[in-house]
Amino acid sequence: MAQTVETGEIHFFYRSKIDTDEPSDADDLQRMYLALVPDDRKHARLFIVGRKQMPEIRPGESHPSERHWLLLSEIGTPAEIGTALRPVRYETKTKGERQTPQAIPVGSGRYVIAPRDDATQLAYRLTAPDRPGKAQSALNIRNEARYVIAIRNPSVKVPGFPDARPDYPKDLAGKFADERWIDVSDPRLLDYENAQLVLIGADETADPLEIGSDGTADPFATFGLDPADWPDDPLKGGSFAAATGEAEPVESEGDRSKGGRRGGPAAAGTDSAAGVASALKGMSFPSDRAGLVRQAHDNDAPDEVIDLIESMPDRRFDTMADVSKAVGEVR
Repeated sequence: MAQTVETGEIHFFYRSKIDTDEPSDADDLQRMYLALVPDDRKHARLFIVGRKQMPEIRPGESHPSERHWLLLSEIGTPAEIGTALRPVRYETKTKGERQTPQAIPVGSGRYVIAPRDDATQLAYRLTAPDRPGKAQSALNIRNEARYVIAIRNPSVKVPGFPDARPDYPKDLAGKFADERWIDVSDPRLLDYENAQLVLIGADETADPLEIGSDGTADPFATFGLDPADWPDDPLKGGSFAAATGEAEPVESEGDRSKGGRRGGPAAAGTDSAAGVASALKGMSFPSDRAGLVRQAHDNDAPDEVIDLIESMPDRRFDTMADVSKAVGEVR
């Protein structure tokens, strides 16, 4: 067997749109996530899945639906990723208190990244649910599958992919040379936020790649989630479930007259530059103002952030730097 790059647990989650009681398909979702937890368990990665579905697999065909992007949204300890999956409560100017629902597990299993057919491939096999159901079918989560996996050169623009860039150190940045995409031959390439990957459907079976451990993967234990607060219907019966968890009370913003706004995750709920950046996560550039507003709505951004974006000049935006400049013009 060829030497593997990495093995570990794989978990799929969905986060419903606000005010959606129970989703029925990808259109009802705010986000779909894929989480990878390497076997050393020192860290975990949370990826946003483009198009809110895994790529289709059409043996013998080449089709755009077989190619989706992944954006590394967060990296941290499994417990820290668990915190990112929790519901978030925030205040809006026009609708009062709102809550972004928790991310619900919809599939868990084992994965391997390994060389195959002059590329690197990601293969996985579910341990839960026992048999994929309606929810997994809607999100193209198969019982097992293989995908060609490659990582984007952050210095090369790729149409249809987010404009965010990872801050690679020189030794990793040098691996790209002049290539647009490279294999994931070094797992450290997956350890920098905003790293972007492409998944291309390869086969409906994980074989011949060897997944590794036959153990199960429990998202509640791995990410420190309380089973009493998290629906498990998708993992037991394969059906969609409504969010049930309650967020912690809204944090105080503090006295803004003393300088600065909230930093880190709390800033994402304000009309600060950080809030705009959070609202536009996954944005594909170039875009006009209307496109920015649509993305903010898709991300269920707070009303004050959407109001700020709508007040920006209506012009072409090629990068987030252009957006930040426009934010400064209207603040």
